[in-house]
Amino acid sequence: MTLGELIAVLEAEDPAKEVARGFTHPHSYRGYYRDLAFEPAGRTTVGEMLADAYAALGETFEGWKGGDFTMGRDTDVWLSYEGCCSDEEITAASLAAMLASMAEAAA
Repeated sequence: MTLGELIAVLEAEDPAKEVARGFTHPHSYRGYYRDLAFEPAGRTTVGEMLADAYAALGETFEGWKGGDFTMGRDTDVWLSYEGCCSDEEITAASLAAMLASMAEAAA
């Protein structure tokens, strides 16, 4: 999934809804510096995740071994702690699972 696709999906959701498992803190992905990663987060809102996604759009991050990488709408997105290489790409299915956890978070 790209950053633009991620933003589009989140924009279609209610920003006030809570999810049990989401993401925060955008940074350059350790696996592919040109890609964007978000750190996993516990209970958060769609609006907070969307704000983090918007904050990364157009932002330049330094890669782990140097170089500057600007994140755009076509940048691939991952779920990984900063400095780690998780191999957990954010996909349509994994994002849908995060958003499906809304009912559980509210219950």
